[in-house]
Order: sequence, then structure tokens, then C-alpha cells
Amino acid sequence: MKEKIKVLHLFNTYLPNTENWAYHLIANTPEVEIFVAAKDYIDGSFPNDGFTFYQHPFGKLESHYIQLNKANPIQLLQKIYIRLFKYPKFLLDGILSFAQINEVNIIHVHFANMGWFYRKIALKLDKPLIISFYGWDYEQLPFLSPKYKKRFKKLFAQADAIICEGPHGAHTLASYGCPKEKIHIVRLGVQVNRIKFTRRTKKNKELKLLQLASFTPKKGHIYTVKAFYQALRDCPNMSLTLVGGISEIQTRQAITNFIQTHQLQNKITIIDAIDYALLHSFLADYQVFIQPSCYTDDMDCEGGAPIALLDAQATGMPVIATTHCDIPMEVLDGQTGLLAPEKDIGTLSENIKRFYEMGQAQYDAFAQAGREHVEREFDIRKNAQKLLKIYESSTS
Repeated sequence: MKEKIKVLHLFNTYLPNTENWAYHLIANTPEVEIFVAAKDYIDGSFPNDGFTFYQHPFGKLESHYIQLNKANPIQLLQKIYIRLFKYPKFLLDGILSFAQINEVNIIHVHFANMGWFYRKIALKLDKPLIISFYGWDYEQLPFLSPKYKKRFKKLFAQADAIICEGPHGAHTLASYGCPKEKIHIVRLGVQVNRIKFTRRTKKNKELKLLQLASFTPKKGHIYTVKAFYQALRDCPNMSLTLVGGISEIQTRQAITNFIQTHQLQNKITIIDAIDYALLHSFLADYQVFIQPSCYTDDMDCEGGAPIALLDAQATGMPVIATTHCDIPMEVLDGQTGLLAPEKDIGTLSENIKRFYEMGQAQYDAFAQAGREHVEREFDIRKNAQKLLKIYESSTS
């Protein structure tokens, strides 16, 4: 029997619901023995009896450190004390020992900034280093912290493989000087075999819209509500529901202000969050998913494309989105959804109107095409095999 490759997956935090795609990707590599270590762990988040987790002795010290306010003199002293205590060194030494004891073959780090933080573990072990880029780390990270432009070059030199979601990420990495032979596209995906397809009723001149995303500028909520308001003049029989945690208070407040200013309280509903386990049954109550992702002023972007677009299409829900990053790869314009240029409120509004006027037959065609597209291109079981091939190549 062939011995399993042992891979140590390294995270900042394991694991927010918004990063569920990382769990599904690694969990669908049964040929691999999986080890996980992180600075911090969210209680009860994505447990797996088949994973071996490193439990460092510092418990919640990392999350406590992040929550300390530098403006508070006492809390500032606490932050300084934690750093003087050399907490990062103790953490890294502990993970290094964990990797040595378990004789791991590969170090796979998730997100570029964590690649820099954990890079020395791979060096000390003399093991292959694989780094996955996902979103904000492509362009926002070096924009806000220019030192990462040099750090990226060092990571590209050390790493055996750099993984991205699609052609947008591959092009960006190549523009930074990453050797093309090190760049590997591994599409994310969903467990489409476990997602029920729901045939929704769709009469013309009605529409129930849903956007499910954290309230951050790149998700384009402000363009959603403005396009909805513009379309509402010709499409009175429709509603919009926004679901998402508060990542940035100013973004959420801007949406709330717009709703109040234009008296849309009876048309737009905001829900703070839903249980991830209930996601697909929740989606069944809506007819069209909308997500007009865009670049922000500080260069935040999707990097690839939101996985929620795949979840929606897998359930039989067409999508209104933008041509941002790799979204046109996930949502086929005119077939599984309708796309608009980034921040183009007029085109978004017209796309809303088109679905509003749409009857059952045409709606069903979009819905069925979406499901088939996800089954064909974004089944996580198939895409995880591409990751396995990278592991096998790195250890051969």
C-alpha cells in the first residue's frame, strides 16, 4: 500500500466560515495525511477526525493580542510584553517540533502574509514549501505594506509551488516576477454532490434578490442597493435581502444610511448572519443572487471569485455579478447569469430588470445551466485532485 504524503497546513486562524473553501479543498484529498497548525483557532470551526491539529500552549494569546488597543496605555504595555516574551518564536518553535515529530513531507501555507511568517519552518525542515494566494494578498497586501514586494520575490525563490485560483491570479503573480513554472492554478469549488438543486417558481414581474457577503467594500454592497433603487422605479414587485457579518462598520453604515435616506426599509432587509450549515436551504427562498464585486481604493479585490456564486448556482440560482477578476470564469454571462462592468450601476440595474421581467422557462434555462456549469468545472472533488498532483510532484 502506497504511503500517504504528509502535509502540514498552516493558517493564521483556523477557520472563519468565510474561508470554508480552504477546508473543503484540503478535506477532499483523502490520499494525504493532513496536519493543521494556526496562530489561533475558532472553537468548533470545521473539525475533522481525520486531521491532526497542533494545539500550542499559548491558547488564545494571539486573539487576545489582536484585540488589545494600542491607544490604551495599559493594553499597549500588554502588547509590548507579549512581543518581548518572544511569543512568535515560541509558536514557530512549537510548530517546527510538531512537524518534526510527525515527519511531514510538505509545508502548505495559506495566504501570502502567512507564507512569510511561516517560511523558516520549511527552511529548517528542508521540506517543500507551497504557498496559496487567495484574495487580498494579491494586491492589497503589497499596496498597504510595500515591503511585501521584496518579500514576494524571496517567497517565490524559496517556494516549490505558488497556487492561485485562476488566470487573474496567475497573471498578477507573473507580473511580480514569479517564475511561470512555479505558478499553478487550482480552482476552488463546492461539494456539488451534497447540494440540492431546487427548482424555484419564477413569474414575470417579480424578483427576490439576495446578496450574501461580509460587509467589506470589495463586495460591492453600495452598488447593489443603488442599482436596486434605480430598478425599483420600473420594478415595484421585488425585494432585496443582504446577509453578512460586519467586517467594516463604515461599509455597513453607508448601506444603512442609503436605505433610510431613500425610504427602502420595506424593500431591503439586512440579516447579520446565518448558520453556514443552513446555507443551501436558506438560498432556496430567493430567486437571484447578486454580488457586484469590485476593486477598492486600497486595491482589495477578490483575487479569484467568490465561492458563494458557486453555492448559489449549484442550488439552481442564477447570478448577477461583475466582470471583476475571475468572476467570468464562475458565472457565464448570458448563460448562468448576467455580468456588468465593475461599479456600473446602470448595467447592474438593467440586469436586475431583465430578471424581473423573466418568466419561468427562460429562468429555468439559466438555473439549469448554472448547476451543470458548477458540476462540470467546480466540483471540489475533481479540483482537489489537481492539488494532489502538485503534492506528488513536489515530493517526487
